[in-house]
Amino acid sequence: MKFSEQWLRGWVSPQVSRDELAARLSMAGLEVDSVTSAAGVFSGVVVGEVLSTEQHPDADKLRVCQVSNGAETFQVVCGAPNVRPGLKIPFAMIGAALPGDFKIKKAKLRGVESNGMLCSQAELQVGEGNDGLMELPADAPVGQDVRVYLELDDASIEVDLTPNRGDCLSVAGLAREVGALYDAVVTRPQVAVVPAVHDEVRPVDVIASAACPRYLGRVIRNVDLSRPTPLWMVERLRRSDVRSIDAVVDITNYVMLELGQPLHAFDLAEINGGIRVRMAEEGEKLVLLDGQEVSLRADTLVIADHQRALAIAGVMGGEHSGVSATTRDIFLESAFFDQIAVAGKARSYGLHTDASHRYERGVDWQLAREAMERATGLLLEITGGEAGPVIENVSDQHLPSVEPIILRAERIEQMLGMKMDAAEIERLLTALGLTVAPHASEQWRVEVPSHRFDITLEVDLIEELARLHGYNRLPVRYPQARLAPQPRAEAQSDLPALRRLLVARGYQEAITYSFIDQKWFELFTPGVEPLLLANPISADMSAMRSSLWPGLVKSLQHNLNRQQDRVRLFESGLRFVGQLEGLKQEPMLAGVICGSRLP
Repeated sequence: MKFSEQWLRGWVSPQVSRDELAARLSMAGLEVDSVTSAAGVFSGVVVGEVLSTEQHPDADKLRVCQVSNGAETFQVVCGAPNVRPGLKIPFAMIGAALPGDFKIKKAKLRGVESNGMLCSQAELQVGEGNDGLMELPADAPVGQDVRVYLELDDASIEVDLTPNRGDCLSVAGLAREVGALYDAVVTRPQVAVVPAVHDEVRPVDVIASAACPRYLGRVIRNVDLSRPTPLWMVERLRRSDVRSIDAVVDITNYVMLELGQPLHAFDLAEINGGIRVRMAEEGEKLVLLDGQEVSLRADTLVIADHQRALAIAGVMGGEHSGVSATTRDIFLESAFFDQIAVAGKARSYGLHTDASHRYERGVDWQLAREAMERATGLLLEITGGEAGPVIENVSDQHLPSVEPIILRAERIEQMLGMKMDAAEIERLLTALGLTVAPHASEQWRVEVPSHRFDITLEVDLIEELARLHGYNRLPVRYPQARLAPQPRAEAQSDLPALRRLLVARGYQEAITYSFIDQKWFELFTPGVEPLLLANPISADMSAMRSSLWPGLVKSLQHNLNRQQDRVRLFESGLRFVGQLEGLKQEPMLAGVICGSRLP
């Protein structure tokens, strides 16, 4: 998840530096992978306006432009294909410094004087566009510093979230975390209900209600896709690593990043009849938005009309039903899909999308309507149009439900090694959106909100308390135990002590097989019936040993055959006495000595 620091601080702004904020997020379990500047380092670049252009006398691809900075007019030679009168662009004046320590000086291009430079996105490192000038909105104030106008003193912060923290895949979720960490006020944008101005709806039939317990749809007519996405939204998307496409797609992506609810817009003219949420038919074909044709499986949830599949639910829409430049009316979708129904489907088709990434980790099942109203409001503001009524299909029995959890103060102290103040416990949990009420003496009844799929047990709540309090602030204590010495007879010694003693006396410990040759068994324990193996590894390993000596003597023989004239060996292990019925396993200690007494 990548987001703009300024966007986050618009929701909640603790009085801490960028580095401290990133460090605190990492300590709270939201590991910050990177912090990158929103733009390259540059200065002396202002909003300029192209007043006029004329052909360069000696170059077909160059234009001689008259550019205003609000106070003066400068002649600038430019080769960008999109330069034209009335265009507002970033204007690097003489003395400006661009990324890469590139200084702007007065120059002559093919004999014509040029006093400055008109810049592309790539030249300012505010995007990848390098095929023309960066076009600024018509209302951009001429002469204002571009860094100030575009609010480029910002950073993109990327957090690496664990799979259970899907609630933080949005600015709203991250703001909630930061507010809890710093006890700061979170200012959530007020989302107004958009009234319907027409009564057109498309019927929604949810056949696979277990996989899609909630589905909302709305018809919005007469949208104007020729209107550009506002620069502030384009910049927030760019700093979140999302490419701007068109106003409708940008708005759905923006709301997903802001609130965490994936949305999708269909071209209303391409929907035959109504919407049917069903499982795909085996082998059903669908051309996706990326141009790839897939053969659907019967376990895949799809959004369809009454003739064909329109999209893979929670993954990607179809090409033929997607919004295009000719779209006038749209059907806006906001739905909750079950995690199990969506999990792994994107990967099985070789896909990975922002929507599937969120649905697989869990989306707030009560968020769909708020996201619908938020997207509708932005659409009407940016593209115009007329909103119809919201149609909603809900299967209450298939919606998630979480039982309240009883939290005990003694359990908190036992697990964290410290006693937490009751007011602090209530504050931290309430800041995360949990409802906390007294239950009994030093106990609380905690109701988990719909955005926290990962909290189901008391230990989950205690983990949240530890995380927000700060792992680095938890007390460090060494384990303590009352160890009373046990009485032991002086004439007895335990096996480890005996082994250490023998090693100190020059013995070497041997480990031999518990299986020995039957002949050796009879030699060392004559008159005793051996316990034979039913399926021995080899003939010389056919009997269970009744003494440790056969193995030790065999090891002694092995060493003597290799010119070792002084051998001292011992072994501790089990011997086996009797047959299967009543078999005894007795621990023994044995040794062998051969050779001179001194080395």
